[in-house]
Amino acid sequence: MSEPTARDTERTLLSALLFSKTARTEARKHLTGRDFDDQRHEAIWDAMSNLDRHKRNVDAAILNEVLHGTGAQAVLLEVVTANGIPDNVPEYATIVRGHATKRRLASEARQVLAEVEKAGVNATGLAAKVATRFAGIRDTGSTADDVTALTVTELLTQEDDEPEWLIPGLLEKRDRFMLTGEEGLGKSHLLRQFAIHAAAGLNPFDMAQTFTPIRTCLIDCENSWSQVRRKVRPGVEWAARYGQDPSDRMMVDCISRIDIRRDRDLSRIHQLLDAQQPDLVVIGPLYRLVPVAIQSDDDAAPVLAALDTIRERGCALLMEAHAGHAIGKGGVRDLRPRGSSALLGWPEFGYGMRGIGAEGYADLIPWRGQREERDIPTRLRKGDGFRWLPHQDMYGYNQGGAA
Repeated sequence: MSEPTARDTERTLLSALLFSKTARTEARKHLTGRDFDDQRHEAIWDAMSNLDRHKRNVDAAILNEVLHGTGAQAVLLEVVTANGIPDNVPEYATIVRGHATKRRLASEARQVLAEVEKAGVNATGLAAKVATRFAGIRDTGSTADDVTALTVTELLTQEDDEPEWLIPGLLEKRDRFMLTGEEGLGKSHLLRQFAIHAAAGLNPFDMAQTFTPIRTCLIDCENSWSQVRRKVRPGVEWAARYGQDPSDRMMVDCISRIDIRRDRDLSRIHQLLDAQQPDLVVIGPLYRLVPVAIQSDDDAAPVLAALDTIRERGCALLMEAHAGHAIGKGGVRDLRPRGSSALLGWPEFGYGMRGIGAEGYADLIPWRGQREERDIPTRLRKGDGFRWLPHQDMYGYNQGGAA
């Protein structure tokens, strides 16, 4: 017996969806109309979706009326007689999606071959772009051209997604966090603490909170290997004592000044991330990622686009930037990042560290409105000589935070 084709499975799937709204809801978690190889099958899928949106019944007779005069009506009988089983819809959908992914890979490969043949093509740059495009197909099963828009009815009938926490209550998958502050205060140290603690399954601000450790990656563009070794060792040893040993879940790379706008430099970072597939990436500082000042939106655009290709790999992205030199209200230094105003709107979370006069203490001050509520303390203090801890008042509560 010959192996079922993509269209055979599509017919079986659609037949299973005919008489079960529950099955149709389940199928929409896995598929969109564009996953169908046969456009007539896509039309039947769309017709069922439209009937569900308008709270109408779905069966063969109703579909026959809705599809009257179209090419899809001609294959409706094949769908009705395909004898799909509603309980098997997740398996049918996985098969259909697999065939769709193969078609997209083949289409992308043909496009790459055409681009390779073009005169004067930048091979390194093309390789980086191709890796990103194929990673997108791998991760989402679709291309950037897929239509993902929903009607409000479709949107509101779906269950609210649970946050994809990397560090519960603090950091979610794909978050972008930028930390600024005064020079030498300890910004780099705080971000390294995020990477080390997360790889050990420890909240960087609350050692009582533990979670499943995640993979992290520290890309240091400022310090030498010797400097990073000395700075990382105490944190790793402490985290291994109180959590799980983070050593094998944290990757470190020291890169001297680079230009992240260049395909070759960005490709090196992509290769590291594709090999390790970290959940959290700490990179920076920003001024070491490009050899020029980021003064205008035009300067910022290619830098932020390059950084977003890191985030597109599904990880959270934390980075350090220098605060501007301007003096704001009250005669204190403005903590917003130095340079283009485009930097202000890029991260989901933007915080600045400001010393408060007493050695070993600093305030964490947001310089942009938060898009989500997160458990970030308002004041920190140095503990054990190397860890940043939430400052606690005399009652044992974090300043401005939870117990």
